[in-house]
Amino acid sequence: MKSESEKRVLLIEPSTIVREGLRKIFDELNGYNLVACYADTSQLLERCTNHRPDILIFNPILMSYQQRTNIRNFFNLPSSILLIALIYSLVDELLLQQFSATININDDLSRISKKLQTTNLDSIESKPENDDLSDRENEILVSVVKGLTNKEIAEKHFISVHTVISHRKNIIRKTGIKSVSGLTVYALLNNLIKYEDVE
Repeated sequence: MKSESEKRVLLIEPSTIVREGLRKIFDELNGYNLVACYADTSQLLERCTNHRPDILIFNPILMSYQQRTNIRNFFNLPSSILLIALIYSLVDELLLQQFSATININDDLSRISKKLQTTNLDSIESKPENDDLSDRENEILVSVVKGLTNKEIAEKHFISVHTVISHRKNIIRKTGIKSVSGLTVYALLNNLIKYEDVE
């Protein structure tokens, strides 16, 4: 039996097969309670009010073009609800940036659990909206996650150590994440590195 302390999850997914598969996975996941599943986003705010989810998982293909500009504002969703995208087709990168994390159709129970846990840990230090990392900052972030020192990063990217430090400060400011482990999770969730790079 699920306890009150578990994170409440609401799932919105058009495919019955995928919904039932995720229901089975959540039955086996500790710390999470899948409170309801729906096939579409109609009455989403009302459903969130009724079920009080901590996490909302839904498939971005359900979003119309008008809804994609700002999902949270369009549905008037509280900022306390974590948005997680369920992906099994090509999705616009700008749309995905509105989600705290993604779950891929090929993810197994262990990987889904890890993604949910790391997303929950970093939710306090969530990325501010509309403050994306530049391409150079993403490169520096990857180098930091791989354990390079400031001097090594400077040499690798042909910049000064002072510039590396400035980039690192910007990365911390934009992501809200100070620890290397937190940045590693961020890089994994944003597909900047692969799991094999950190295992």
